Amino acid sequence: MSREATPPFTEEEIPLTTAEINGRPTGALAEDVLSHWARGRPLSFRLPSLDRAVPIARGLAGLWLDAEDVRADHARDAALLVISELVTNALEHSNSAHITGWLRRTADRLLLEVRDQGKTSTVPRLHRATPDEDHGRGLALVAGCSQEWGVRLSADGSCSVWAVVPLSGRSTAAW
Repeated sequence: MSREATPPFTEEEIPLTTAEINGRPTGALAEDVLSHWARGRPLSFRLPSLDRAVPIARGLAGLWLDAEDVRADHARDAALLVISELVTNALEHSNSAHITGWLRRTADRLLLEVRDQGKTSTVPRLHRATPDEDHGRGLALVAGCSQEWGVRLSADGSCSVWAVVPLSGRSTAAW
């Protein structure tokens, strides 16, 4: 885990409700939400703590990557895996009513971050799962797909986990 933290994102967010998520197919909802999103803007979304939040976040991220013309398979695959894992971890390891995600593109990398509302006593950290463990590989996957990653704890108790995915070449993360 990197000791360097990315600055917290402060963009306008897309808030989705439980009714919106439960009332629409995942792909159609993501397409509708991003149909009015201006290209070149970072993506920011807030999702309720539902299992369906993970595919919604992945759908939003995929459409945003399309709009940002991120075509390299390694960068797309890494970004989609990272956002899925970070959303999953926030949902599973906090008692948050909602989680917030951000994606931002620079010239040579993607910055991804997911924040929960806290309400948990554990801090996310890398765990090397044994072959017979069913869980515990999420942050190892994030570390493997990222150039760097880290955790930011806020005074309000929320926890953000962020990752940097390179647009060219492969991850250089060592874990």
